[in-house]
Amino acid sequence: MSISKEHYEGERQYYHTGNDVLIEELKATKKELAKRVKYLEDFREGVFRMLKDLDQGEMELEAAYNKLKETQNQLIQSSKLTVLGELSAGLAHELNQPLTVIMGLSQNILRQTDKKSAQYEKLKLIADASVKMEQVIKHLRIFSRNDCIAFKPVDLKGIIKDSIMILRELLTSRSIELKMKLNPVPVILGSATRLEQVIINLVANAKDAMPSGGTLTISTSSSKTGGISFAKMSIRDTGTGIPAEIKDRIFDPFFTTKEPGKGTGLGLSISYGIIREHSGDITVESDSSGTVFHIILPAREDLPAFAQP
Repeated sequence: MSISKEHYEGERQYYHTGNDVLIEELKATKKELAKRVKYLEDFREGVFRMLKDLDQGEMELEAAYNKLKETQNQLIQSSKLTVLGELSAGLAHELNQPLTVIMGLSQNILRQTDKKSAQYEKLKLIADASVKMEQVIKHLRIFSRNDCIAFKPVDLKGIIKDSIMILRELLTSRSIELKMKLNPVPVILGSATRLEQVIINLVANAKDAMPSGGTLTISTSSSKTGGISFAKMSIRDTGTGIPAEIKDRIFDPFFTTKEPGKGTGLGLSISYGIIREHSGDITVESDSSGTVFHIILPAREDLPAFAQP
């Protein structure tokens, strides 16, 4: 059977037209596929970006929560100190008068009693107990003091040296080596007497934490955070450390790990209150190798520095 020329040309035109259609459909499909790939890539990138934003948001939320928790703890601590301060003021006032009578009479009778008599030791116990009670009342008065003190420029290094003059013999007698690393610090506004009380309290605690001797290191430095300058003091001991389960309670009023009669539990509370009164902060780090208290106080760079020895 013969194929005419017209028939051949028609078949050829048909296949040619069909190929063109397929090519166009392939191009359209390829273009659509490229769009979908681009869409998927954009979607994946958006998901990754969203996950990254969620991680960042979670981190920021956790930081904000920790900051809120810290602020809440400070408010709770401040409220405790305020309420207890008011109670302490009234308690100190009520106890002071009868204690003065007990101390005066016991010491007077003690002077008139023969040291070899059976009554002398009993009277001495009364006199000694009244002296301890007097120390407790003094702590209560310091704790409850809410009068405004006119802060003035003070030299933190000078306050440390004055405090150590009082404590050096006590440390030496307990076989405690004292190391001083007093780097220059900017001037702060404060009460030298109250800051000295903080140092004495912290050093006394460090001494008690090293019954068999050890090393006490007092250091100073300066820092700047958020454009604000700070004077920093650290008091480090090589004692037994603070157990983790009570670390958050050490600044609570009347909380103490010492034996009955060995401490009032007010030393760290008083120190905390004094540092907050100076718009500063006091923190603690502790492990089995010892304890270090860090104190930071806002500085005044606009004031002339004290002469450095």
